[in-house]
Amino acid sequence: MRIRVEGTETEIAAAVERIATVLEVQETSRFYANRGATTLGRVYLTVATPPATPVVRADAERTDQQRQLPDTSRKDLR
Repeated sequence: MRIRVEGTETEIAAAVERIATVLEVQETSRFYANRGATTLGRVYLTVATPPATPVVRADAERTDQQRQLPDTSRKDLR
């Protein structure tokens, strides 16, 4: 997938860093300045969605604390 990011060089650099936290950035083009007297420009990114990470379920029990069972001698009023 290709993404075009527009702004100043500083804004684009920050945006590319944030995009890289969500998508896998495979390639980044150089900064292309816009025409005229402006500080704006654009960068093109080639990105891919990262592979899905499997859900990990932890079934471990704590050993540093004693396990307390709920008090069944009284009723909870709701």
